[in-house]
Amino acid sequence: MRPWRGLLAPWLGAGLLLAGLGARAEPPSAAAELAPWAGRTVTAIDLAGRDVTREHVVRREIQTPLGQPLDPATVLEDLQRLHNLGIFAEAGAGAEADGEGVRLTYTVREMPPWVPYLSVVYTEENGFSAGPGLTALNLTGRQVTLSARAEFGGATQYRARLLWPWITGNHVSLDLYAAHLDRDDTLNGFHEKSDELTPTVGRYLGPHGRLAATLSLFRLRADVPGKTLSPDDVDQLVRLGVSLGWDTRDRWDSPRRGWLNELELTRTGGWLGGDGDFLTLNLDARRWQPAGKRRTLMLSGLATLQSGVTGRDLPTYMDFHMGGANTIRGYSLDVLGHQLYGKNQLVGTAEYSYELVPVRRWDFWKWSLRMGLDAAVFGDAGIAWEASHDLTLPRARAGLGAGLRLRLPATEMVRFDLGWSPADGFHFHLAALSKPEAQRKRLR
Repeated sequence: MRPWRGLLAPWLGAGLLLAGLGARAEPPSAAAELAPWAGRTVTAIDLAGRDVTREHVVRREIQTPLGQPLDPATVLEDLQRLHNLGIFAEAGAGAEADGEGVRLTYTVREMPPWVPYLSVVYTEENGFSAGPGLTALNLTGRQVTLSARAEFGGATQYRARLLWPWITGNHVSLDLYAAHLDRDDTLNGFHEKSDELTPTVGRYLGPHGRLAATLSLFRLRADVPGKTLSPDDVDQLVRLGVSLGWDTRDRWDSPRRGWLNELELTRTGGWLGGDGDFLTLNLDARRWQPAGKRRTLMLSGLATLQSGVTGRDLPTYMDFHMGGANTIRGYSLDVLGHQLYGKNQLVGTAEYSYELVPVRRWDFWKWSLRMGLDAAVFGDAGIAWEASHDLTLPRARAGLGAGLRLRLPATEMVRFDLGWSPADGFHFHLAALSKPEAQRKRLR
């Protein structure tokens, strides 16, 4: 229910990366360091480099067992899990003799616990907005993220988010999101003032399964009659959803291999109360496949199906519009968005990327951040439709292009793309998050 999300861009750090400044020399390969010790009994596991992070947050990611022969591959998996926490700019492991055995030391370099920044937001529908932001990446040392942002300009938005990925049990988590949005919905022709409160509770199902339940409360006021389901021009939507996911990515900040799939079913209104009465089904599939040294092929597909009649059971502002950075690049959202839209959507993307600068630690004064830079070529195709007879191949559109991906902490990436389509020519697109993630969040 998030019509758009922010573009978190610590531009100073981004500029340093692009200019090639502040990079720390790559540390020796952990695999090479540990290879001579393979097979020797692990007698102790020490931790170094922690300042804010609690000890148990690090140790629960380490699966190398004490009293067993050292397996360098398991240690490398431990290090990748530490990187996946999103709170360390660098994680490494070293070994030294301990009698007939080996003593391991895991060393981490924490990212700043508090990061003030200029929050810059851009959407093709509303343009640029900017304002102050503050994020705690590792609140209380427990890998808790707390962020607050306010942006003004093309739209006015206040947002706060609390993310606690592992509270107890098997990664029992809480994601709490709250926002106020004041903007022009140019595609549907009205001015929106909306408020949202969305808590999500999740847990792991084994090493790769994911289960989550979401309750969302959303209130929208329109300045034009007939845009809401309620005759008083104010909709109050209550949503309850459940999702089942499968995640086998080898690394989270820059995947090269694996799947990230999710099936989500959401009920809005009906027996839940409030306005509206419809179901939403999301089928989201993403695959990363190595295509050579530092090269990756990413394939993604998203199908969203909604029940009910638009304008009676579900509001018109819940429809999908094709075009722009997060659906079909190479088309203007202002043009194609008014031509190809509907309550359902089907979007596919193929992207071939090359790591210009692999994700690694970068130092700026006393701060350390984990960043990288990719180049990519891509192709998109998609369609939106209202009734089944509109789901035809001649209505589908496709585009292609190339761009850069600046990988940053907290916001995944910023994309700079030049897209082209035979019908609409060249278009420059600027967006936050990977395209599969952004299109899922209804960013436009």
